[in-house]
Amino acid sequence: MTDPILHTRRSWLAYGLLIVYVYMLNAAGPVSNYLRIEFGLSYSMSSIHASAFALGMVLTGLFGGRLLQKLSLWTAMAVGTAGLGISGLLLTLFRSPYLTVLSLFFMGAFGTIVLAAYPSILDEEMGRHSAVGISEANTLASLFASLAPLAIGFFAQTSLTWRPAIWIAAGAALLPGVLLLLRRQPKDGAENPPDPTRGSLPLRFWLLWVVLTLSVSIEFCTIYWSAEFMRISLALPAAQATQAVSLFLLGMVVGRYLGGHMLKKISAWRILSASILMGALGFALFWTATMPAFGLAGLVLLGLGVANLYPVTLGVAIKSAGSLKDLAGARCTLASGTAILLLPFLLGLLADLGGLDRAFLLIAGLFVVLALVLVAAYRLNHTPESGGVQPSSNLGG
Repeated sequence: MTDPILHTRRSWLAYGLLIVYVYMLNAAGPVSNYLRIEFGLSYSMSSIHASAFALGMVLTGLFGGRLLQKLSLWTAMAVGTAGLGISGLLLTLFRSPYLTVLSLFFMGAFGTIVLAAYPSILDEEMGRHSAVGISEANTLASLFASLAPLAIGFFAQTSLTWRPAIWIAAGAALLPGVLLLLRRQPKDGAENPPDPTRGSLPLRFWLLWVVLTLSVSIEFCTIYWSAEFMRISLALPAAQATQAVSLFLLGMVVGRYLGGHMLKKISAWRILSASILMGALGFALFWTATMPAFGLAGLVLLGLGVANLYPVTLGVAIKSAGSLKDLAGARCTLASGTAILLLPFLLGLLADLGGLDRAFLLIAGLFVVLALVLVAAYRLNHTPESGGVQPSSNLGG
């Protein structure tokens, strides 16, 4: 008889703060599109807005581990959420593209502290069920993230513009962040190792790191640019095109919910292979569509396919690192930031050079490379000398 999964008030709070962060992360793309219209920016400059958030993620991924060692987990969480809330409010107040870029940078830098701290918090609160907690938190975060384009598109049609959609989330981050900072935080129960970053990660991890980077690249190129693609190619009004991105995110919510159940019976490698196939078919339908109904259907299918690429690859990558799980976790955070930083900007640059329709073929190329690297990672992970993942965990064979 297994012990029940218990949720404490602190675990629920960690869920909630992750939800706010992921909402802001997924709002950055649609907001960047409206800022492009307001300021009369090129696609490339608009991409810099979206990439600024990711640059903040990269810097926190590189140096945030030291902050977590010096502060208690909850103090770090408080700093991250309060900084996210303040930066979000400043984004809505500034009327200069340079200052809005700076605001998005600090949103990414502070918010990613939440992303770095919440797994350890859930480990403390939920013990051996922390993996379930991480899965639940990501599923809920994906659900609320799908509301970001809807809220931004809804408010964009009012006299208040898109800004209330950010005010709500900024308040939801700032209030608990300030309250946590005002409370005396107990010290963590156990000291962190003096230097968890020493050691060399195996080649099989780095191949999975590439898979993770490519997966996040596909996800955020779609989130950032699919609304503009539908506005141009399918002649949808800007607000409706922005709201339609929620179909992609909704597909991800359903896919992650189903994926969590499938992992109990099907190996991660088979789920990843099926995800790539489904995502590629969804992209093909979306890119070739001449009618909105087919384009929206392709967007949902693309979301279903992309859904499990990140969480499933993350689980396999962390396990493949052996005793260097802390270092692997930091490097995986860096993979996400690097992907969000570079690929949406590259797609925007290609759109300036040859049009958005052709630039979107970048996603097709990412799917091809992703499939090839996944095959290489699978073969290396299942050689006897690699110490491959055991099938009993449903992350292997």
